[in-house]
Amino acid sequence: MAYEIRWTTRARDSHGDIVAYLEQEWTEREIINFINTVEEKLYLIAIYPDLFIKTNNKRNIHKTVISKQVVLFYRKRPSKQQVELMLFWDTRRNPEGLKL
Repeated sequence: MAYEIRWTTRARDSHGDIVAYLEQEWTEREIINFINTVEEKLYLIAIYPDLFIKTNNKRNIHKTVISKQVVLFYRKRPSKQQVELMLFWDTRRNPEGLKL
């Protein structure tokens, strides 16, 4: 049974920031590729929430690479059969600013 995907406000905002950056700096093709890659990863996460590496055992946080520049952090919530998307992180940023 697939897990429900739940977007947090922070995930929506960070995803929107990345798409806005792509709209300014790249072509429509790259934007479509990014969106398609995110959708493919979300499908895999919904079916196999433990597929990707766990970064924090206590909080059940996982991460997956969307591209060389973007990593998605998400939390598995087995009791609710949900996956909570937490943040799309631009890997070029200082990792000290990463708060999950």
